[in-house]
Order: sequence, then C-alpha cells, then structure tokens
Amino acid sequence: MPHLLIRGVTPEQVLKISQPLVAELALLCQCPADHILLECLHTTACFEGEIVPSYPFVEVNWFERGQSVRDQAAACIDKHVRSLGIAEAEVAFRTYDADSYYANGIKLSSTVTDDGALQALQAENQRLKEELNKARKALISNSNSTMSSKLYDALRE
Repeated sequence: MPHLLIRGVTPEQVLKISQPLVAELALLCQCPADHILLECLHTTACFEGEIVPSYPFVEVNWFERGQSVRDQAAACIDKHVRSLGIAEAEVAFRTYDADSYYANGIKLSSTVTDDGALQALQAENQRLKEELNKARKALISNSNSTMSSKLYDALRE
C-alpha cells in the first residue's frame, strides 16, 4: 500500500516513470518499494458521440498517513506524470480503514491486537507516565535545591 490506479496514461508512459515514482513514494510513505502497486486501467471516454482520450487521473488507495504526507504524495505523483509531457492530471485519495481491510481473510487490525504489541506499547506508555509523575513530585519537593534550569524545564514538560 499505496495502490495507484492510473487512467488516461498509457502503460508505456507509466513504465518510464515507474522506478523513480515508486522510489520517491516509498520514502514518503515509509514502506518498502514492493508494497507500492501501479496499475494502468484501460478506459474509454466518450464525448458528443465520439471516443476521446481519457483524462489523466490517478486514484491512490491507501491507509491514511496524514495531511502532510498526502500533500507530498500528490505533488510527487503530479510531478512524475507531468514529466511525461502531460499538461494536466488529477490525483485523488481513497483511504482504507484497518477494520475494513482483510488480507487472506484476516482483518488487518486484528493482527495488531492479537500479538499483544498494542497492549505492550500501552503498558510502556503508562510506566513512563508514572516515572514522569514521580520525577515531577520530587522536583516540587526539592524546589529549593540547586537543579540546573535545563533539567528543571525538561522535568516540568
């Protein structure tokens, strides 16, 4: 993931940009390059009783990665598509929800909770919160001590 469905661009054109596009998207999405899939869809556009060229359109199906990554991914895709001499193209994102995504019949979100990784992270987070609270209490009780301002600020946050 992500999975790019590309319309209005020939397979030969997509081949020209596939390697640099996938490499750049892999860095942006922080995923292996082999998790990114490019598919060229054959479409037939009709207008006023004529068959006309399909408009260049890329639909990105993925798990949400935040507005910043989405903006960068859209700019990346647009840059590579337009490097082919295509004057205009559109990019749209379709976001999958882990609870609604299945791989080999297994809900993706269930793999996270089944192995206990989520619970382990929550427990570690709770332990760190408790340690921070102890440090804050010690700081308050020793407010007359000569603690460095950097340490004091770090514990206060």
